[in-house]
Amino acid sequence: MREEKGITLIALVITIIVMLILAAVTITLVVNGNLVNHARDAKSDTQAAIDNETLISQGTVKYGEGEVSTSIQNIVDNTVTVAP
Repeated sequence: MREEKGITLIALVITIIVMLILAAVTITLVVNGNLVNHARDAKSDTQAAIDNETLISQGTVKYGEGEVSTSIQNIVDNTVTVAP
């Protein structure tokens, strides 16, 4: 009696077909879907957010071209009190 070892040829062919389909979908997304450009844009957006958070933690916020101080002491000093 013959012992069955390993995988069958049909299982191997099905596995190769599935892998080819996955490869085709991935290549299509990378080439036509501009996946690399989206990743590059996300990286620059993330870096801009990190820079802005750093400025906020240092007490300065970047608005357009200039910077505005937002330290708590500056806000308290500029608060107008109204006499009763």
